[in-house]
Amino acid sequence: MKAITFRSGPHTLAGNLHLPGDFSESRQHPTLVVVHPGGGVKEQTAGLYAAKLALDGFVALAYDASFQGDSSGEPRHLEDPSARVEDIRAAVDHLTTLPFVQRERIGVLGICAGGGYAINAAMTDSRLKAVGAVSAVNIGAMIRLGWDGNTAPAQTLGLRDAGAARRTAEQGGEAIASMPLAPTSPDPSLPPDLRDALDYYHTARAQHRNSPSKTPLRSLSQLVGYDAFHLAELLLTQPLQLVAGSKAGSLWHSQQVLERAASRDKRLHIVEGANHMDLYDGSRFVAEALAKLVPFYREKL
Repeated sequence: MKAITFRSGPHTLAGNLHLPGDFSESRQHPTLVVVHPGGGVKEQTAGLYAAKLALDGFVALAYDASFQGDSSGEPRHLEDPSARVEDIRAAVDHLTTLPFVQRERIGVLGICAGGGYAINAAMTDSRLKAVGAVSAVNIGAMIRLGWDGNTAPAQTLGLRDAGAARRTAEQGGEAIASMPLAPTSPDPSLPPDLRDALDYYHTARAQHRNSPSKTPLRSLSQLVGYDAFHLAELLLTQPLQLVAGSKAGSLWHSQQVLERAASRDKRLHIVEGANHMDLYDGSRFVAEALAKLVPFYREKL
């Protein structure tokens, strides 16, 4: 693994470039951009998938998004979809400058909200030749409709107004207020996925100093109107491999983009018995996801 930095607009992004065992700078390799979940960092599930993909012969770049992790940007931990998608394009920009990256063999893999961002980036960047997503989430739809997609849309206007109010308050000198992206305390009424998110982000299982799994409330201004799958019927033309758990409350996102994508080569693999978070680091479930993703990328890149 090699630590690198690259630019995304005004921000400097910190990344880890995972290299295959047979790596040679004199030879070109198929390459993947690996995009972390909302509230995550490169050292967590994105780094896990990148390291395992490197073992299978790919160069894989996991990086911290703008405003997050070791990357620059203020306010800290901002979840800005436009910046997140631009970061993916910027990662591709950087990879095309590396002599050991084969430009026509670059793909993308995203996890959770990173899956939604990966799909969205691919729709406007045809340099990405193959698209994969694990436990994909369209984060805008999640904010509007709730984790399981059943929340009444009426609350969306309140979220919009809350984001706007925080911008005004903070411009007036108030401290930045944040909202959690994963639960911070046990609650038996939460769906199993979200109880598992508490365990992942806030215990020794995967917690990281750079990943408080929160975002400024002002992020609602960017999130509430975002649709990661907008124009998928027209623009999502690349081969698409989705992986999601049979018990995941987020499964509906993968089913929706599978239906909407213009791609003639698209598939969804359901991992039986897995919830959303199991596919982050559960060894058996990650292995099953990779058993689908690795052949897919080998064929399409």
